[in-house]
Amino acid sequence: MIPIGLCSILVVAIVLERMYRFHRARSYSEDLIPKLRDLIAADKFEEAIRLCQKSRGIVARVLEEVIHNRHRSVEDIETRISVLGSWYLRDLSRYLRGLEVIGNITPLMGLLGTVFGMIKAFMKVAELSEKVNPSVLASGIWEALLTTAAGLIVAIPALLAYHYFEGRVDEYAFRMQNYSMDLLQTLKGQEYDQVYQEKAGRKQPEYGSFD
Repeated sequence: MIPIGLCSILVVAIVLERMYRFHRARSYSEDLIPKLRDLIAADKFEEAIRLCQKSRGIVARVLEEVIHNRHRSVEDIETRISVLGSWYLRDLSRYLRGLEVIGNITPLMGLLGTVFGMIKAFMKVAELSEKVNPSVLASGIWEALLTTAAGLIVAIPALLAYHYFEGRVDEYAFRMQNYSMDLLQTLKGQEYDQVYQEKAGRKQPEYGSFD
């Protein structure tokens, strides 16, 4: 029970820390993108950078990187935002593996405690021999099953929290990629279209005839 109790404390600590981190990363990028498009169309790049700096969240940081490197090639900008985005996603994913591990091992820990409890209960029965009281066996089984219940009580919230935060990480990855590509297309225009037409039009491997 003590290891399961320690795991429950870890789950609470990780969830609270990650909630705070995701709250800090939150942004309102849907309103930011149209404003940036208007500023870029008016060639007000410095004002667009300042707007990104004033906006909270990791998406605004990636968009700021796009505008700041506007004089570079499309491929170079993509590389930079890919590295920056990967760093932010890694930071958001920190400690989530711990939730997954706890969610997977605590039911096993509870089951192990139940097995040991059952062994102790039947050892008592063996010691009492013919003077066995059913209540003695029942109390031993009840105590043994309690560890399984405790393991599940810890594991279920841990796995729910893990999948919730993983979904949030995927959502931020989607926003960073799509909003940065949108802004890059606004900045580069024809160059952006040409690069992606070349990527889409790369020659496919030719296969021989089956005749």
